Amino acid sequence: MTKQDEIAAKAVRNSTLKSLNLKRKLRIKQIKEETEAKIREINIQYAEDPERLRAKYAADDYARTERAKKRAAQRIEKEKKHLEREHKLRAYSLGEEIFSSVLQGIGACLFIAATVLLDVVAIDSVPEEYKTSYLTVYTCFGITMILSYIMSTLHHALTNSSAKEVFKRLCHIGVFLIIACAYSAYSLVSVTNVFGWVVTGIVWVTCFVGIMMYAIAGTRLELVNIIFYAVLGWAGLFICNQVYHAVTPASFRMLIISGIVFTIGLVFCTLRKVKFMHAIGDLILLIASIFLFFSFFFIF
Repeated sequence: MTKQDEIAAKAVRNSTLKSLNLKRKLRIKQIKEETEAKIREINIQYAEDPERLRAKYAADDYARTERAKKRAAQRIEKEKKHLEREHKLRAYSLGEEIFSSVLQGIGACLFIAATVLLDVVAIDSVPEEYKTSYLTVYTCFGITMILSYIMSTLHHALTNSSAKEVFKRLCHIGVFLIIACAYSAYSLVSVTNVFGWVVTGIVWVTCFVGIMMYAIAGTRLELVNIIFYAVLGWAGLFICNQVYHAVTPASFRMLIISGIVFTIGLVFCTLRKVKFMHAIGDLILLIASIFLFFSFFFIF
């Protein structure tokens, strides 16, 4: 065999190996997708099992009165409707879940550093009369950010449906606390009249209501929850003039950009039917969080 024949044979072998390797990867991907679909189907079948629903709401054995039976039947009907809605939703692909979980993990790491920086700013740069208040608010803001990103990471990383639901609720609850802490930070330095404090108080109460609603209802009220986020975020327009005159121009610009980017991110997160739209929404929301951090950083 000549040298040219050896080179040609080697090229054929390499090509064959690459082709087989590609086929192997495609087959593994196909098996993973089929497995995920099967697991989802089994979970749905379990969730919709009439015996499970009756056992969960004690419709037969423990609902002794007619009123209790009627209440149990209503709960079963509500859960059935919720399961029907869940069944219609597109399941996230493995790639989407990996992207989102890694992204949220990065967000948690970034805000560990961000919290330290904000506390340093509170100690070194904030006027003495605001120092303790801002140190508290910045620390609470940073901790809620970190915990929210950790909860979101676990929500996307875990495969157990019950665990995913729990961490999703905790993540959304964290967002309400982030909004409340953000309002507190700007209110401390800018709100000088009763109206401003009333707005801040309403935001805190609304955040508490939102937390209770999502903790109880979960994804049944997911769209309502997203509307809550948008309304609470832009309620700051009522004290916009006071904030504008109290903070630095850089801080105010970052705040406005953060609000706009947050809103865009929420829109993307609702487009679940389109592949990777939710993941892109998560990325946009992380960028918005970074703008909000810089708004706090340059507030004085």
